[in-house]
Amino acid sequence: MKIDTKNKILAELESTKIFDNLREEIAGYKLKKIFAEDGDKFFYFSYDNEESHRSFAAYFHEETQEYKVRVKIGLTEFCLTKFFSNTLETFAKILNDEMQNSIENLSAPANTVTDLLIADKKFDAWEYPKTLPANIEGFQLFITPDKPAKISNGSYIILNYSNFATNSDFTIFYNVYTENFCGESKINFLPNVSYLFDAETLKDLESKLKKNLAAEISNIKISAITN
Repeated sequence: MKIDTKNKILAELESTKIFDNLREEIAGYKLKKIFAEDGDKFFYFSYDNEESHRSFAAYFHEETQEYKVRVKIGLTEFCLTKFFSNTLETFAKILNDEMQNSIENLSAPANTVTDLLIADKKFDAWEYPKTLPANIEGFQLFITPDKPAKISNGSYIILNYSNFATNSDFTIFYNVYTENFCGESKINFLPNVSYLFDAETLKDLESKLKKNLAAEISNIKISAITN
């Protein structure tokens, strides 16, 4: 981050005191005051729930000159566009209006019955996930199709195995716009698309998971150790 940008941010914070009275906890998420740069971002604070591996972080992005919120579900990170702001005052107002609800929603899975974008997929009635082991080679079953996580750009995480010690995971996404499923792994945070799980129906996805899931996670584990 450029020193001029950082100095401007610090001066703005000093003059407004805008984040001085943040609550220590919201819905089980604990406040962490950061006020430090990280690359081209300056993070103000975050609310973290270590047990659920979820967080909500507010920051200024030098590249876009915008104030933003980044959330994390497991090892998946994305921005909440409703918080994008051009001024600190506007950002603070949106945080005041929307932050608590957004943090509470982080721990609430998408409702497979009432969420009309995914209701027709009937994830909650899919029998195959009930046979999945809770742990595969040190990767824990973190998200299941009956309790998917809504993220960004019309995507939902419907299946995730994570090893948080190595920051590595395997994820199946469903996208409501393309109406298909795809797989992605992370190895020490670095994403890698796997085309072995591309599917348009649950039946097709189930066949590919039965054939490839165990080997995929085994390969992720080996790569995480060697890289």
